[in-house]
Amino acid sequence: MENKTNVKVLIAAFLGIFFFGMAFLVMGAVLPSLSARFSLTPSNESTLASILPLGVLFGSLVFGPIIDRYGFKLLLICATIIGVIGLEGLAYSTEFPLIVGSIFLIGFSGGMLNGSTSAIVSDISSDKARTSNMFVLGVVYCLGAFTIPMIMGSLSKTFTYTPIVAVAGGIMFLSLIYYFAIHFPEAKCKQGVPIKGVIKMIKEPTLIILSFVLFFQSALEGISSNWVSSYLSSPAVGFPSDVALYALSFIMIGLAISRCVLAVGSRFISSKVIILSSMGVTAIGTILLMIAETSTMAIIGTTLLGMGLAATFPVILGIIGEKYRHLSGTAFSFALVIALIGNTLINMLVGRLGPGSLPIVILCSVVMLVILFIIGSNVAKKQA
Repeated sequence: MENKTNVKVLIAAFLGIFFFGMAFLVMGAVLPSLSARFSLTPSNESTLASILPLGVLFGSLVFGPIIDRYGFKLLLICATIIGVIGLEGLAYSTEFPLIVGSIFLIGFSGGMLNGSTSAIVSDISSDKARTSNMFVLGVVYCLGAFTIPMIMGSLSKTFTYTPIVAVAGGIMFLSLIYYFAIHFPEAKCKQGVPIKGVIKMIKEPTLIILSFVLFFQSALEGISSNWVSSYLSSPAVGFPSDVALYALSFIMIGLAISRCVLAVGSRFISSKVIILSSMGVTAIGTILLMIAETSTMAIIGTTLLGMGLAATFPVILGIIGEKYRHLSGTAFSFALVIALIGNTLINMLVGRLGPGSLPIVILCSVVMLVILFIIGSNVAKKQA
């Protein structure tokens, strides 16, 4: 494709990942308002909180074979329509089952958008630019993730969540105009996804090992976002809840800063150095959280934690996209499903052990990630 076409397709990917960032944060942003409006029980709240990642999991499972068979345009259009229906349903539903269904649709749409946009960037990028473009995609995700909480926080005293979420759905709908207007890469498997080829691919040690690198990376991101504030405000640590929440916000800030830097730096630094350095920064941030006695030290810890977590997904997806470009969608789908399973299982582990276990679980996950990455890199070299 011509470079001008590449830019148009990259913009389409950035639109998709921006709305995935919005979708992934919408539950946390509106849950307090939903709880107050519908007098939700803790059980109801738990159901709603678990439905979004379940939808993301299903979306991640199906997007790969669809884009390999039918191409990106159909997937992006369908995912966007589903997301709009979910957002409008969330805005206007008056019954709990309808809210549950709407949130599932938002997650399902988000899972498809997340995976397909990564596959788009991988497919149209040159080998030198692939990882860098993945980091830019990650920055746009952060912008989308900031948007809903920021808007809800600034307008919640003037408006209910209904018009805010409804307008977000309307803006997402407008992206369909752009998707219809541009040309996307052709589907790789117009005659059907080769089942034998898929089975052979998912049996390859490289894909399996790198997918389990993402298993622990997704777990690190999940438990950091979900448990850091609980850890800092627990009796054993003793920070006020407002300080804990403030420190939590710096994880996303650190993530965004690091991805901006690595979008440029990844063109000159090897993937191995990036991953190992990032995990070192993650470990340092975690240790600072363990010994933090002041709010400043806690904030530095969470910022470093976010910075350390910024690299693994763009780097590993870049490697997978390059190695399995003939079935990149299906390969990404497999890897992201494994990643989401890791997020779920390790979150459950911290829930069982209690918030106080968070630093140890993070450090153990970092060690496992580094070991698997080194093994995966060596296996990939032997198979090259």
